[in-house]
Amino acid sequence: CLMGSDGHAHMSPHLGDMADPRTQTAFTGALEHLAFMTDQHPSVIARDLHPGYATTTWAKRHADGRTVIAVQHHHAHAVSLLADCRRLGTPILAVTYDGTGYGADGTIWGGELLAVGADPTEFTRAGHLVPFALPGGDGAVRQPARIALDLLTRAGVVWEADLAPVAAVGSAGLHVLGQQIPRGVGCVPTTSMGRLFDAVASLLGVCQQVTYEGQAAVELEHLARRGRPAPLEFAVTGGLMDPGPLIAGIVASLRRGVAPADLAAGFHRAVIRATAAAAAECARSAGVSTIGLTGGVFANRTLLQGLRETLRNSGFEVLSHRIVPCNDGGLALGQATIAAAIARRAHERNGTCASESPAR
Repeated sequence: CLMGSDGHAHMSPHLGDMADPRTQTAFTGALEHLAFMTDQHPSVIARDLHPGYATTTWAKRHADGRTVIAVQHHHAHAVSLLADCRRLGTPILAVTYDGTGYGADGTIWGGELLAVGADPTEFTRAGHLVPFALPGGDGAVRQPARIALDLLTRAGVVWEADLAPVAAVGSAGLHVLGQQIPRGVGCVPTTSMGRLFDAVASLLGVCQQVTYEGQAAVELEHLARRGRPAPLEFAVTGGLMDPGPLIAGIVASLRRGVAPADLAAGFHRAVIRATAAAAAECARSAGVSTIGLTGGVFANRTLLQGLRETLRNSGFEVLSHRIVPCNDGGLALGQATIAAAIARRAHERNGTCASESPAR
């Protein structure tokens, strides 16, 4: 995304996984083409807060004396939504659900309730999903049964042979994970709603091997559309949403013979109910009446439509994306908007841009 002094933002098509060298080449080519087409040559570069991302390395390598501003991933999602809806400056409680994003505390976020005030460069983490673990890090993203086993442990459910994740990892995997999960060795903590969807898909036997981003969640939503919602609930305390009771409830229901489609539908309804309750409480505590829905998880139409209707019935104005994608395809708009505001404020204060620092 290139932002000019006229306030217009010019976005390229979404380029994909920047960890792939071919995508990095395409990125540089897209930047050169966009700069030529728009005649925009920005003096400030925005990057993700994650220190290990390829975009972070690219930004530092191509800074050439320009200011580089780091922006937290979910903050960028929230401001992308505000810019998309032409509501910059509107205080909002942003429900920001996605797969993974580097949090301001150095952990992996992804199930966040962020309060963004009239100044879009600042945010407060008002609530989130209760943390669980990704055993083996990225390996757990590809094999969501590992995540399911961690959640089963946290819910106090014994790994019995009748559970789909137990069968999926096999005896060798169970031996390793049986030592790894209780000790937390090689287990990356996360609050990701996307990874919770993956774990539930594994628990219901829907998807045990992920070959593309969002596969398990896509297949889980497809199954849910064929079911009648079974009763499932999170434990919600303030802005914290604990999936433990939900996981235990799914296991108990499976053993009673409840259909996976009904449990998939019940899971979606439980996410809607828990999110609505937590978001409403956080919004009222922050004194805001507008709630935004952003992040890749909201590509799920069942979740988006259900949560939007529930929140509106509770008296909130609800914002969702109209022009740019809710997923990382729209992230650069939020990053550029935040960086531009920080740079402008620094220039007004002392006549120069601020040195590199996270936008919080």
